[in-house]
Amino acid sequence: MPRVYVSLSFDRVRFKCQRCGACCHHRRPSEFSELIPPELVQRFVERSNLIHLNEDEISRISRIYGLRPEEFVDTLYPYDGRAVRISDDGSGVVLDIPVLKSKPDTTCVFYDNGCRIYPHRPRACRLFPFRISEREIAGDVVLSIDYNPGCPGIGKGDYADTRKIRELAVEIFSKRMNAITRETKELIASGSIKPGMVVYRTMPGGPRTR
Repeated sequence: MPRVYVSLSFDRVRFKCQRCGACCHHRRPSEFSELIPPELVQRFVERSNLIHLNEDEISRISRIYGLRPEEFVDTLYPYDGRAVRISDDGSGVVLDIPVLKSKPDTTCVFYDNGCRIYPHRPRACRLFPFRISEREIAGDVVLSIDYNPGCPGIGKGDYADTRKIRELAVEIFSKRMNAITRETKELIASGSIKPGMVVYRTMPGGPRTR
């Protein structure tokens, strides 16, 4: 694992969730295909707001609410607990990271005049309106955190706890990378991943049905 550093673009900001649902609409930019090449990943991240899920979050929501993962988890390939796959033609590595499903109106499947799983919502939801962008510097990772100034909760309530924001950002990143690293090592050991293979990200919820 690389070393992880956190950089905040702000010193102090007030925030209090208004439970308005503004953050519960998921954007899947139409200009991107299902498989996103490395050079377009950063642009995709900036233009989308999909809620990525870690294994423990999927397990907890399934257990507490009695749901099957396929009822709320969105992936390009059929979800089986894994996030690293080989593309259909075998030429690339695909990071099919699970995200929350959306309804046709783009709202989260758990949104119904409010979040139905609010006490157990994923970490990415807990972090909002603060958002993370990742960049690599000399083999290490910098998590840059800013916030959505259009969120109705900004400027209200108490000052946000920057320590908790930092910890949550690192936890989200670390859990995802630990899973990806573990699965990648398994695929390398099996000979499925070969040198020079291109790594793609996916945009779940696209037009193709698998």
